[in-house]
Amino acid sequence: MKVDYSKFERDESLYGEVTVKDIDGSEKIIKVELVENEDEEIPEAEKETLEFFIDNYLKYKQFLLKPIFEYYQKCRKAWGAAAPDDRKFPEVSEINKMNDMVSLYAIAVLDEDHYGKRSISLYFNCTWNEEGMGIMVSGFNVVKIGDSGEVY
Repeated sequence: MKVDYSKFERDESLYGEVTVKDIDGSEKIIKVELVENEDEEIPEAEKETLEFFIDNYLKYKQFLLKPIFEYYQKCRKAWGAAAPDDRKFPEVSEINKMNDMVSLYAIAVLDEDHYGKRSISLYFNCTWNEEGMGIMVSGFNVVKIGDSGEVY
């Protein structure tokens, strides 16, 4: 999918929005942050990385269920949720339940020169943490998962 970068606004980075289609055909608007080079241009690698993510959104969504599920279980254990009826940390045995517990709201396309590879940070609202959750991915590999502030 081609992105209209002319609608992005400049601040310390470029900020804009993209639309992705979900499994049910509904559209979701996601905030995007890109880093310009010294010439105030968006590097082609960043454009390609963003557009690859948008084109493969449903594959990413499916791929990320397992790491999100594992992270949730780790948080649940670390934060002391023990009762099956815990409202903040209910017991979850089905990985697909994570679709109901997290919602992607923003993407930061990371500077390839700084990170040494094409990577993006994905930011999610989640039911168990008011601050949200973040996942840094490179291609279809999870580099880091944690609180949203930990993956930039």
